[in-house]
Amino acid sequence: MAKEENLVSLAERTTEEQRLIASMGGKASGEARRKKKAMREILTAILGLRSELTADEISEYTAAGLDADEIDNQTKMLMKMFRQAMEGDIKAAEFVRDTAGEKPRDSMSMSHEISATTELVLWEPDDSD
Repeated sequence: MAKEENLVSLAERTTEEQRLIASMGGKASGEARRKKKAMREILTAILGLRSELTADEISEYTAAGLDADEIDNQTKMLMKMFRQAMEGDIKAAEFVRDTAGEKPRDSMSMSHEISATTELVLWEPDDSD
């Protein structure tokens, strides 16, 4: 690992060195994005592949209202996660909920601005209510 005294900040480098470093970073970033895109495309293709179903799986899927001829790897995976969620697996339950589009919001928005003239009042609720 490089020692701290050998490091030169970007601000201390020449414009030409800065451009070269930025160019190398941009090329590496583009390559990483292409690799991630290729992985997503491969995984999407794998999820869409059909696989052999056992007689038990066929009866389970048809009982759930699915057409056994249209079951692919993605459907099998979702059914497995759903089964695990129903057996009490919290991570599986979160996956099912999130995939169904019911993930709770992780952020909060504020509708008022705070300025120098804003007064904040804190109070404690009455126990007499």
